[in-house]
Amino acid sequence: MEEELVRIQKYFSNQNILSRRKTEEYIQKGWILLNGEVVTDLGTKMNPAIDKVEISPLAEKVEYTYLLFNKPWGVFTNCPDEGCEQITDLLPKQYRHLSSVGRLDRDSEGLILMTDDGIVANHFLNAGIEHEREYEVTIDTILTQGMIDKLESGIRMMDTITKPAKVKVASSKQRFTITLSEGKNRQIRRMLRKVGANVIKLTRISFAGLKLGDLRSGDFRLINKLDLM
Repeated sequence: MEEELVRIQKYFSNQNILSRRKTEEYIQKGWILLNGEVVTDLGTKMNPAIDKVEISPLAEKVEYTYLLFNKPWGVFTNCPDEGCEQITDLLPKQYRHLSSVGRLDRDSEGLILMTDDGIVANHFLNAGIEHEREYEVTIDTILTQGMIDKLESGIRMMDTITKPAKVKVASSKQRFTITLSEGKNRQIRRMLRKVGANVIKLTRISFAGLKLGDLRSGDFRLINKLDLM
């Protein structure tokens, strides 16, 4: 259907792969392929659901940036309203164009991957590919074995059942780590409410093998693309 078609420039821009202007430059140089064929017309449209568009191996190397950021409590990943503080407000100017891969809610802390590489971002956001996320959690009650069993077997939530989680309890039994293979909206808070607990503190300490480590709140560190493999 015609309404499903978009210009390649718009598609690449929306996916944070290339800017529209840069995409046009690549088309003019013969560096964009649509279903294996070189694109020559700047007005060429594609259907993202069925067409395969890619950058030719002959293209000049594009340098992308990848960084890990430790989001503080009270800061939005992406600000929904004008005037609130978000991650990019805390980054140096040269990194403020980066997009977050996924998100943490305002009241959560911890690891966020940020990049301008749309292909990498789409890989990590693909719901069909499992990427483990580990969180440190503090709750307002004692975590019982019955609660653990429910969390690890799956919780009915939002018209579905969550995938099994992995729970490891600390000595206090109000603090524990939980590992998920999916990332639904406010999932851990919703899961815990279902078993009778409320979250006091929630920190993501790893994502897809990337570790928060000793990165301080509000700080970031640059990483290499090889670290994502």
